[in-house]
Amino acid sequence: KSTMSGLKFLCIIASVREGRMAERMMKLVTAQFAKTMAPSGHSLTVLDPEEYNLPLLKQPLHFYRDQSQAPEVLHKMNKLIVDADAYLIVTPEYNRCVPPALVNTLDHFPPSSFEHKISGIVGYTLGMAGASFGISALRPLLTEMGCLPVKNFVSVNRVSNEIKEDGATENEHIYSALVKLYTEVAWR
Repeated sequence: KSTMSGLKFLCIIASVREGRMAERMMKLVTAQFAKTMAPSGHSLTVLDPEEYNLPLLKQPLHFYRDQSQAPEVLHKMNKLIVDADAYLIVTPEYNRCVPPALVNTLDHFPPSSFEHKISGIVGYTLGMAGASFGISALRPLLTEMGCLPVKNFVSVNRVSNEIKEDGATENEHIYSALVKLYTEVAWR
């Protein structure tokens, strides 16, 4: 799966809400990844559920007895998940939890697609808690899916103030936290 020179990271975006801050966060995460990880041969693909328009979960991919009957979009997304070596989850905090769109997205796929891989969490919020409740809620879900989260995480509070529309920030702590997270996820 991984190339000789690096790992394939899959960045899963958690929000599909109108006016979401995910656009800013995607720009930040991808730019910092390109700057710090791509030179070592690591690659990053973004899986944005907004682009796939998944319905509310009624039948996950692995519940189709005849896999040819499953929607093609599920096969396409599952291939991205299976082909990845590691995951970055970029999530806001909604009501002290993760967005329903993230749970809906993950639950469409079998845990075996995620198993024996590592994950990292980048959380953000409009408030002051830095998505700490959402990050705490996400850890057991990722563990259950088989892609254990690393110890370090990135927590951005007041995201609309901290991250500009182009994904830039003047907060060097955010940049250094991203580098620390990427490095820990790529430790193997």
